[in-house]
Amino acid sequence: MDNRPPELPIEALRERAPESGDAIEALHAELGKERPSQETIAEHVDALRRQPRIVTLIENWFDDPRTQTFLSELSATGL
Repeated sequence: MDNRPPELPIEALRERAPESGDAIEALHAELGKERPSQETIAEHVDALRRQPRIVTLIENWFDDPRTQTFLSELSATGL
């Protein structure tokens, strides 16, 4: 079973909000860690939600059931 979230739409995020590149990269880096932090992911998502041009992209990714399952599993396993 794949316990990773759906692929972050990183290219679309970069195109629509190049000024948010650091925040986008930080979220992408956190997701790529062996032991990502649920809290850190949520912080990055909250920051990106404040960007009007990408709010829909980030919310669709974050609200995807696969992303939510991934975050729940992080919480349940204490990773």
